Amino acid sequence: MIKLLIVDDQSVVRNVLTEMFSNDPNIQVVGTASNALEAKRLVPQLLPDVISLDVDMPGMTGIEFLDWLIPNFPIPVIMLSTYTVSGANATIQALEKGAMDFVKKPDGTEADFLRMLEELKNKIKKFGLGSKPKQYITSNQSKLSGLKGKQTNIKLIAIGASTGGTQALDFILHKLPNDLPPIVIVQHMPEHFTTLFAQRLNQTTGLPVKEAEHGDILEPGHVYLAPGDQHLLVRRLAGRFYLEVEMFDKVSGHRPSVDVMFNSISQGKMGSHCLAILLTGMGRDGAVGLKAIKDSGGRTIGQDEESSVVYGMPREAFLLGAVDRQVSLSSIPDVILQYL
Repeated sequence: MIKLLIVDDQSVVRNVLTEMFSNDPNIQVVGTASNALEAKRLVPQLLPDVISLDVDMPGMTGIEFLDWLIPNFPIPVIMLSTYTVSGANATIQALEKGAMDFVKKPDGTEADFLRMLEELKNKIKKFGLGSKPKQYITSNQSKLSGLKGKQTNIKLIAIGASTGGTQALDFILHKLPNDLPPIVIVQHMPEHFTTLFAQRLNQTTGLPVKEAEHGDILEPGHVYLAPGDQHLLVRRLAGRFYLEVEMFDKVSGHRPSVDVMFNSISQGKMGSHCLAILLTGMGRDGAVGLKAIKDSGGRTIGQDEESSVVYGMPREAFLLGAVDRQVSLSSIPDVILQYL
């Protein structure tokens, strides 16, 4: 049985979650805390398998709590995030500090409340089975040597990621030089969150990063992040890559979907000039699209199990035969340059 500690300053949230999970034979709520200081006292006593942590709390912040928790008790933490700019920004910081994932709090409707409960329950069960937080040091990381005018057949780099992807992307982009082909990214994340994530990467990685917009012409050395709740497609016209941002049904359970982006790249001759990478994440989004790029003549990389927060998406791709090379996260920047 998975032992859960609920940390939230709203008593109604603590009570509702406790009641809902009491009906699940696989989850036991071993304690609740109204603030991070109380949680700090309970963790050594209860040794929970998973912690659900509210983003916005008085006193000791969730970020400060993670700074204490992860080095001392590497317990998977799922953030409960409000749908606000401050909530999104705090959530992104929490993911960088070692939180495993987040669930957006409901918008007030019953349907969205049930969505939150189901999503939270699934993630508690996933992380309660032994996954440990992984932190990747990015400060003082020197960038790798660039192409220095070298000609390459790779004209586009495409990356897909989900759970654990924010840290993985931060690590990779910190290491990559700024004279590479354009990079397009799908990271499973709601709208507004992607805006702030792109801004944060732009400020910290030494690369120009932006949230993708419809009609963007891709420039070498630039990074384009798919906007939340919209699909990102890559097109080619007159030798230039450009982006389409579209709203249609979820694919592989997601919007944006890695499969949508990868499949768009595999069309025509684009795929043979693409290096595609599938990083950590739940489910199988991106596996079929990665295979399509490989079949069209492109090169593919999959993150290995040991370095993945969740070895779901890259595992499915590996089983499909879609992965040319399966390597650890720490090796991915070097392998990218080897392909160029």
